Amino acid sequence: ALVVSLSEPTIPTPVEIPADSNVEMTWQVFGGEQSELYWALLKARCARDGLQLNDAILTQQFRLHLHRGIGYLATPNQTKNVSDLIKLAF
Repeated sequence: ALVVSLSEPTIPTPVEIPADSNVEMTWQVFGGEQSELYWALLKARCARDGLQLNDAILTQQFRLHLHRGIGYLATPNQTKNVSDLIKLAF
């Protein structure tokens, strides 16, 4: 979901994302072995969008990109099977 959103040329709409989930995880758990790569991609995208690279902005943009990407992946007309997910990646 994160990479799908990062590949979108537009900046995610700054919406309020409710923090009502009981799930919390560290960046390392989220990114696994590729956590440094995902962090670099997020920072590069923020720099490209002309945003400051401070923790607050990076955290906000991470959440916005993740939320937008989940929305893309959850759209019934876009994702019907694994093959459709692979198409989104390329």
